[in-house]
Amino acid sequence: MTHVPTAHSSFSHDSIDALGYDWERIANPHLEPKYPFKVYFPRTTEDVVAAVKETVQLGQKLTVRSKGHSSNDLVLVDHGNILCTQRLGNVVALDATAGTVVVQAGVVLAELDEYLKDHGLGLPVIGDHNAITAGGFASVGGISPASHRHGMFIDNVLELEYVTFDGKIETCSRAKTSGQLDRILAGTGQFGIITKLKLRLLRVDKFKTILANERELFRDVDAFLRASERHIENPADAVMERGLWLDFPLGDRSLTVGQFSSYRTTTQSPWKRALERVGYGYLHAIGYWNGMLPLRVEVLLKYLGIAGIVLSPRYATIKNIETFTDRTLDESVGDPTRMLIALAPADHYERLFRALYQLCLRVRARTGAITFISIYVKAISSPYLTRASKVERHCELMLYLGLDAERMTDTVLNEMVSEMDDLCIAHGAFRYMHSKTVKDQRRQLVDPNAVHAARVQRVIDERSDAAHA
Repeated sequence: MTHVPTAHSSFSHDSIDALGYDWERIANPHLEPKYPFKVYFPRTTEDVVAAVKETVQLGQKLTVRSKGHSSNDLVLVDHGNILCTQRLGNVVALDATAGTVVVQAGVVLAELDEYLKDHGLGLPVIGDHNAITAGGFASVGGISPASHRHGMFIDNVLELEYVTFDGKIETCSRAKTSGQLDRILAGTGQFGIITKLKLRLLRVDKFKTILANERELFRDVDAFLRASERHIENPADAVMERGLWLDFPLGDRSLTVGQFSSYRTTTQSPWKRALERVGYGYLHAIGYWNGMLPLRVEVLLKYLGIAGIVLSPRYATIKNIETFTDRTLDESVGDPTRMLIALAPADHYERLFRALYQLCLRVRARTGAITFISIYVKAISSPYLTRASKVERHCELMLYLGLDAERMTDTVLNEMVSEMDDLCIAHGAFRYMHSKTVKDQRRQLVDPNAVHAARVQRVIDERSDAAHA
């Protein structure tokens, strides 16, 4: 009998039951599980090597899993073999003077930030979900409201240790083997099993430092696009930033509202801290009670949470900005939800935003499969993306969609994803590969890692040809 969760908080990422699911269950709560036959829980790099060699000897395939935040069929196997990284959870070495830390791949980044705060340090880029691990984030990219300053998570990875799928331990670094590093980063586990990472750190107090939110509100999408485009192209001195466009149907009409928050340094004071605690205390209380109340009340709380994100508090700690959405909304309460994410050149932001928004409106009008539409936007200054695209600045366009699970059939979803990927190709945009994408030859065009992998392979081939000449 399939268990249907009523809230994200009602299932554990580390349970046996969770091994049959990935993040797809948030969009389809009635999804049938795919349980593996064999599960490895390595605690050392040598354990990973042993697991790989065993599967090779038996002629079996090994799939790598972190916490299962993918919704793109990356971490599930039906009656196959899974290697879980959750026991690779140690901090190996901290160099506070140099501002670096070496961790095993299964370290949960939120817990790492808690550990680092006692040393006056923090991660430049961290995910908003508290269960994301270092290896999992490195396998997909990693974006935060600070990505306009610090790039993606993978731009802050200095060195990697990984095990190839024939059991060899390899290392690569930004200083010596940057091409090899690019091939592994954001590779969704295709080229090896990440076992250790050396990460760059910032000297910062995320839990106490207050930033001021210069918030702008809009009712008109044209005005929202003009303002958000200005911020994306020139974030100026913003420490963190994010925007949101919301379209919620009300009968024959829609409630539309846009918001952009630029967080800037401000003088610290007890008054600002008190305002921050009141504002976020209210929002976190909404998130806390989701999943524990009658369904109608939970749906109301979800919409109150969305309203709280639009009307985000005037003051915020860095940590509350980073985890804002995750601690306010529960994606599995009320309407099922799905994320589809594009990484676009900044100069294509407005055109691709309009095209994706119109795509969502058409699908909603034609099928009724989409309940509400929200589009989150962030600026990204990522050397990794720049090396893949030759474009200096990018932006994230995250479609966060409420769904009617009965009407959002596989056919409707696949047609929508296919059109989205065509739009991304037309605008020179990539997809964030842990959200659902096409699986045909177009996948190579929307995957930034595929570009890096092809570049590295060309270098290998050229060296081979030269050696045989």
